[in-house]
Amino acid sequence: AVSAGLTREEVIAIRLFTGPMFMKYNARLRQFPAALVAALKGNGFVTTIHAVVSAIIKLSRTWKIPYDRKVYRGLGGMLLPQKFWDEDAFGCRGGVELGIMSTTTTRDIA
Repeated sequence: AVSAGLTREEVIAIRLFTGPMFMKYNARLRQFPAALVAALKGNGFVTTIHAVVSAIIKLSRTWKIPYDRKVYRGLGGMLLPQKFWDEDAFGCRGGVELGIMSTTTTRDIA
């Protein structure tokens, strides 16, 4: 945190995100699941989410990820739709994650 130049607020935000609050923050960003979004009662967590993203950016500048590093993301039993795999009119495929995505280097955990 010190070498990345994180502020006190960014450290607190990252600590909150690495606990159960990540569910609320990602529900706000993804607007899903509906029941959790409704339970937020309009709280957008704007400042905290901004501090989390700022901290992630700062931390990412403090080390290099090896070029050959593979990371995995679990989908919780979901299947990606066919349009994820098919190229669009611009030759692109894939998708955009609206929340803050976590990954692992251990495939069995994903």
